[in-house]
Amino acid sequence: MKKIILLVLVTLSLTSFTTPDEAAFNIVGRWKGSDKKSVGFIVFQADGYAYFEENGKKMGGKNFVENGKRANMTYKFEQTGKMMKIDIIVKIVGEKMSHSLLGIAEKIDANSFKMQLSYDNVRPKTFDKNETVVFTRVN
Repeated sequence: MKKIILLVLVTLSLTSFTTPDEAAFNIVGRWKGSDKKSVGFIVFQADGYAYFEENGKKMGGKNFVENGKRANMTYKFEQTGKMMKIDIIVKIVGEKMSHSLLGIAEKIDANSFKMQLSYDNVRPKTFDKNETVVFTRVN
């Protein structure tokens, strides 16, 4: 009986030393980013749409005009530990093809992350300091 109690105590004490899984990063919200050229915002909406905003002009979301055609902008978000994949997808309404910006991101803390997008339909493998933007949650 003493061995069983000892075994239970050891098992319980060992589980108290394990670290909890890292909490999922909440990408939904308005994020302020700045690079060497300008300051802008990216908004990830809970309904899967996203848009960029710079100098008061919005591009993206559920319904916008791209080259004279109606379009929408959505995002896909995948988190594996600290690293994340963020894809921005622009779809012209009525066309089968879509255009995607494939990106990588890394959580800095609960309210900031760094992201790099690729414009040539190939996901970056590593961060390039000249192409990476740090985003901070503004609401």
